[in-house]
Amino acid sequence: MLKGSWRSPASSGPRLRTGFQIAVAVACALQLLTFAQLTLPITPPDRIHSLGLDVKNELFADSVGWEDVAHEVESIYGHLPASERNRTIIISAYYGVPGALQIYGDRRSLPAVVSPQLSDWYWLPNDLVATNALMIDYQPSDVAWMCSSATLVGHLTVPYGVRGLEQGAPVTFCMLKAPIQQDWRRLRNFS
Repeated sequence: MLKGSWRSPASSGPRLRTGFQIAVAVACALQLLTFAQLTLPITPPDRIHSLGLDVKNELFADSVGWEDVAHEVESIYGHLPASERNRTIIISAYYGVPGALQIYGDRRSLPAVVSPQLSDWYWLPNDLVATNALMIDYQPSDVAWMCSSATLVGHLTVPYGVRGLEQGAPVTFCMLKAPIQQDWRRLRNFS
């Protein structure tokens, strides 16, 4: 062997360590970017479905389309005959629709909007008088027990094809058999 042509393993140590550090830094950065995309609302709403984020994180799916959902519910309610609209409340199986209507809806043209989900169940107004209910996320068969007549009047559509709770949600018009306070306990949903 020629003198000086042989290198000891110790001489490649700093290079190997530097390469390893760079690889770890790159891996950490990629993981951070992936984690950020899955947890932070940085993806535009129109790309959430195409990237599959609506399936990976339901919070993303449920944060898209509030304004559209509010306008759809307002429109369905507005197309009810005036005689039925006057004594109708809006009941949503999930608290998202009341939240959307509170933020984006026209409070002057809407009736009371309530939800029996989680803590919203406790907020049913005592003085509520209604003979009808526009039931969001309930099929007619789900509420037949409380309605003398239950008719499917539409389905909600969330924009961009996002698969959230409200995508395709049925909207049922219910002629109530009894005051809603009497049936409210059976609607309770703590999931």
